[in-house]
Amino acid sequence: MQSGNNGKNPIKLSFERATDTSALSNFTCGIDVIDDFIHSELQDYIYMGSCQLYLIRDQDEVVAMYCLDRHNLLLSDTVKEKMHEGAKPAPQNAPDADSPYWFKSFFEAVEITYLAVAKSRQHKHIGSFIIERIMAEVAKDENVKCDFVTVRALKHDNYTAVPFYRNCGFFPAEEEQNGRNLFMYRIVIR
Repeated sequence: MQSGNNGKNPIKLSFERATDTSALSNFTCGIDVIDDFIHSELQDYIYMGSCQLYLIRDQDEVVAMYCLDRHNLLLSDTVKEKMHEGAKPAPQNAPDADSPYWFKSFFEAVEITYLAVAKSRQHKHIGSFIIERIMAEVAKDENVKCDFVTVRALKHDNYTAVPFYRNCGFFPAEEEQNGRNLFMYRIVIR
């Protein structure tokens, strides 16, 4: 059981790893493109090993879900320069700008491939609570040697997840949005 605070009432939720989407058969977040994906394609991604599914429950009710995968974050020279200048956050204890660490283009990361909160549970800080739990788990996992958590923030029709992820401490990893997604990152603090 995990708990947190949503500003008024404590959040008491259980997190569990799932190997299939059967518990999501009645789940809806109210965003058609995400709901369609969850119900028609997500199982294939899990089966292929493209992501690991986690369910968040309040007693027996699934109130949210997210998926994680290993990923490589591509940082442009412009973004790395902004990190060195302090205009964008850099990893804690990152080497100096002239270190070989920064000569590479790709950095290991954990990617939040999908995150959805049930429509009836939205605007109760469950999404930000999940993000903080993911960040804490990545930071303490000795098997995960990465400095970043990434996400492709969806922007579709009248919906955008970009402000949510910005409020959760994510920064754009690219100068402009590419199609329906904005690739964003957040530093893992150990």
